[in-house]
Amino acid sequence: MKEEKKIDSGHTYELVALTEEEKKRAVESFSNFIQFETVSNTAPSTGEYKRASEFLTNELRSIPCLDQIHYLEEAPEHSPVVVARWRGVEEDLPVILLNSHYDVVPANREDWTVEPFQGLIKDGKIYGRGTQDMKCVCIQYIEALRKLATTNFQPVRSIYLTFVPDEEVGGGGMAALLSSSLYKNLPGIALALDEGLASENDTYSVFYGERLPWWVDVTAKGNTGHGSRFIEHTAVEQIINLANRALEFREGQKAVLHGTELSAKHENCAHAVAAKKMRMTKDSNGSKMALGDVTSLNITTLRAGVLSGNEYVRNVVPPLAKCSLDIRISPHVHPSEIKDMLDQWCQECSSSKEDGHILTWDYIGDGNNQQEHAVTSTDGQINPWYNVFGSSLEKMGFKFSPEVFPAATDSRFLRALGVRALGFSPMRNSEILLHENDEYLEEKVFLEGISVYVGLIETLASQGREIDHEAL
Repeated sequence: MKEEKKIDSGHTYELVALTEEEKKRAVESFSNFIQFETVSNTAPSTGEYKRASEFLTNELRSIPCLDQIHYLEEAPEHSPVVVARWRGVEEDLPVILLNSHYDVVPANREDWTVEPFQGLIKDGKIYGRGTQDMKCVCIQYIEALRKLATTNFQPVRSIYLTFVPDEEVGGGGMAALLSSSLYKNLPGIALALDEGLASENDTYSVFYGERLPWWVDVTAKGNTGHGSRFIEHTAVEQIINLANRALEFREGQKAVLHGTELSAKHENCAHAVAAKKMRMTKDSNGSKMALGDVTSLNITTLRAGVLSGNEYVRNVVPPLAKCSLDIRISPHVHPSEIKDMLDQWCQECSSSKEDGHILTWDYIGDGNNQQEHAVTSTDGQINPWYNVFGSSLEKMGFKFSPEVFPAATDSRFLRALGVRALGFSPMRNSEILLHENDEYLEEKVFLEGISVYVGLIETLASQGREIDHEAL
């Protein structure tokens, strides 16, 4: 059972109802949007990014309250960032940012029972790649603003919508946004909303932080020679020794997550201890650990062998062996501890350092931006925007749970710059299917999410300058 956050919100009010015509339009728009094959690695060259961006732009232009609808000039032409604004009465106030990404991961058609880019609506479900991650939110933002535009609502502070590509492959779209003149000229961002995850029960998940992604390459150097001999200090045996330590660490973190007993070896691991303390704290409140509370590790590649042309030679001991690690560091663990752990593994598994038979590891990526955790405070005294967000959900009759996102999203770049960002995709009582075969979202869940955003956006954009003075 997850920890549920309750905020005293006074009275409740009914969720905004959509008309049958509004429901039909929203579902059709969602289905049409799914049909763009915006797979990150191919869409820039196939033109699907551009076609999807044109679709979004046309949808935005059909809402009369929006202006400044354009492509960000700092983004590549083949990978547009779409921007729109609903101008607030007090334009000098920090804005509300509604961010979403429109790229998706690949879908192997052979593994799907439906066409992944058809946008099929069947038995109350909307099927297709990106239905949960996160084309649903792209359309929910648009339809929520369309609904608000039919009322007398006028935001106090401006609302900006940004639709970015390349989230699935490192965040190039968000990087373009954060380097843009648009971002630099904003009066600040009061609160940013970005993607979350489906919840399998009736409690929404709200993400205030996420695990830090580290991709690491490990290289072992050893002796080479004929395969008929007992070669000492080989690269392969060194890389296997390190891989075994990595797998032991992985099992220890799984044990902490599931609350099982850990071996004495893992009780002495700082990472496991930190996670176990977090679990014990949560257990005292009657709840359990979530995946984001522990550090995951997976071995994603193993490489060794001597090539002759396109064939591996089977009777030569290779002088090099390599592996890659995908590590997602929980905010409850400082990244320096992971660095120290990797250093220790390499030292212990190097068989003859004086002879150059050693293991080394390299961080893959922008080390300047990935070495520290950044989280959005859930302390209402520090971050009153969190109280406003939570109070709005509760007034609509919903429960929510503050959590750590188990993977990586564009929110990490916002938080690294000090922007308050919450990950939230209004999908409750839904199977978590992002990146899965036959990904779908129930029609009723999709439509409920639009109404949720109507209430949230109205509340957030109605906050005056007093709240900015309260925020620390």
